Amino acid sequence: MKIPAYSSLASFLAHYHALKTAPSRSPDDEKLFAEMSAAISTLAPEARAALDSTEDTGSARRHRDRAELQLRRELAAHGIIAG
Repeated sequence: MKIPAYSSLASFLAHYHALKTAPSRSPDDEKLFAEMSAAISTLAPEARAALDSTEDTGSARRHRDRAELQLRRELAAHGIIAG
């Protein structure tokens, strides 16, 4: 299954988090989640942790912003989100 194109990083992350927290996933959703996870796995472990962080300190927000910038570039390079 190919990851569909998203209009923004926010929409990609919202869909990813929805699939991640879903109590059960259909086989198609499972495949899509695996593909999305693979795209995110290109980031360093610290960046992946920053994307999942709900901490609201200035430092945590800066780390999350940098991780989102890295992910946005990666996804745009693969045509998953609009540049």
